[in-house]
Amino acid sequence: MKFDNKIIEAIKWELQKPLPGVEAQYRMAPSYRPRMTKEQITPLHPKQSGVLLLLYEHAGSLDIAFTQRKKYAGVHSGQMSFPGGKKDSHDKNLQETALRETKEEIGVEPDKIEVIGKLSELYIPPSNFMVYPSVGFAPKLERFQPQEEEVEEIVEIPVQFFLDTKNINLQTEIKLVSGEIVRVPAYVFGKHIIWGATAIMMSEFTFVLERAMSR
Repeated sequence: MKFDNKIIEAIKWELQKPLPGVEAQYRMAPSYRPRMTKEQITPLHPKQSGVLLLLYEHAGSLDIAFTQRKKYAGVHSGQMSFPGGKKDSHDKNLQETALRETKEEIGVEPDKIEVIGKLSELYIPPSNFMVYPSVGFAPKLERFQPQEEEVEEIVEIPVQFFLDTKNINLQTEIKLVSGEIVRVPAYVFGKHIIWGATAIMMSEFTFVLERAMSR
């Protein structure tokens, strides 16, 4: 998709409307993922996390920044994700968490980012996190600086990629940390596989993007 400021304004406009929510999210959810209600989640006292879907112009197209996590002893080891993390006590809100973590993980200063909206929150059962995704746009992005301790690679993907259904594999084989092999819906970008919570959030954003492009 050729970059045009008009598409940013259209996305911003669509994000102010009621979000598509669960139905759009679960287009990319694994079949084994439970659909839990707020009443079921609240007693679990999930930790809060803020992530940022960062849009920016790159080589004339509109791209999204993803991080490939380093491998570690945890349920999300090595996965593709949005910059983000757990809310700290000094964060005023989850948007501030997302911006702080984005600076820490990929080196983009908060004052370079315009937050243009948010997506629906998402509960992640394996780690007991409630994730709150913000959507931001960086009009003048010079470079990334990956955090060596957590980020294996920063992966830049054009938004156009997610609009092409040929890039979705509904039966992608994934090996979990437990060693179990499961088949899940995933966006496959070369060697990079976006699945699980990140794919679910991306699915909702793709729905918003489709509405913005039809304006």
